[in-house]
Amino acid sequence: MNTPKRHHFVPQMLLRRFCDETGRLWYYNKKAPRIGVASGAPQALFYEKHFYSLDEGGVRDTSLESYFSQLEGEANTVIEKICAAARAGRQPNLSISEKKVWNLFFYFQWKRTPDSISSKMSYADFEETLAESIAEFEQRFRPLTGEERRRILSEAGKKRLRENARVKATGDPGTVVQDVLNNMGIAIAVLRKPNKSFVIGSKTVVKLTSPGETSLGQPGVEVWLPIAADVAVCVVPQRGHEIVMTLNEDRWLRSFNAAILRESTVIAGRSEALIQSLVCAR
Repeated sequence: MNTPKRHHFVPQMLLRRFCDETGRLWYYNKKAPRIGVASGAPQALFYEKHFYSLDEGGVRDTSLESYFSQLEGEANTVIEKICAAARAGRQPNLSISEKKVWNLFFYFQWKRTPDSISSKMSYADFEETLAESIAEFEQRFRPLTGEERRRILSEAGKKRLRENARVKATGDPGTVVQDVLNNMGIAIAVLRKPNKSFVIGSKTVVKLTSPGETSLGQPGVEVWLPIAADVAVCVVPQRGHEIVMTLNEDRWLRSFNAAILRESTVIAGRSEALIQSLVCAR
């Protein structure tokens, strides 16, 4: 079997729900401003090569990418159920197992993108942790040889260790956060106006907070994940609750999409005019 190389940190099954009628996305990349707003296929966007691979002495371990692919397949069914119910104006009535799949997908989508990871990882912290790990190894076992020290502390060695640490941290199941999510419900916002839509960004989950409130579950903290051009989901404190609401506030939607652009390196959506408008206004 071929080893998967293109690791989409925003799943293609999610991206397809933001495409225009031709099956393409209009996108803007802050790292390539000269290109401006362009169109592209979902498979060509929001990926990095071997982003979830461990480098085990030159051998690629893609177990995490395989896990994400399996989870995305299960989540796709749940997301379709949420979207269909919300568009019909009713609750999706997720089963316990479906809610668990949703929570896992939501949690990993919150932490697995490059923009989310870069906001948490510090090179200085990595250097400090590496030095502490070497000292602990030498105290518990033996001093490193000169060759081992050179190999580990070389730029290539540190890059491999840092990438492996990132992949392992990304794959951590976050049981504490999972417990919080399991004790929360969901609110589903639906857009009814055909000329209005959500965008999706390389930081897919957006946290909107009131001053002084930052923790998940606090009343002033809203954590949103757009799952289609016309549907977005927020976690709410009430366990088991499913709230479906029609979003008519254009100003809120504009602010929401602007927040996605502000926190993301790349944004995409079904409307060229919307992406262009957001970029010009930032």
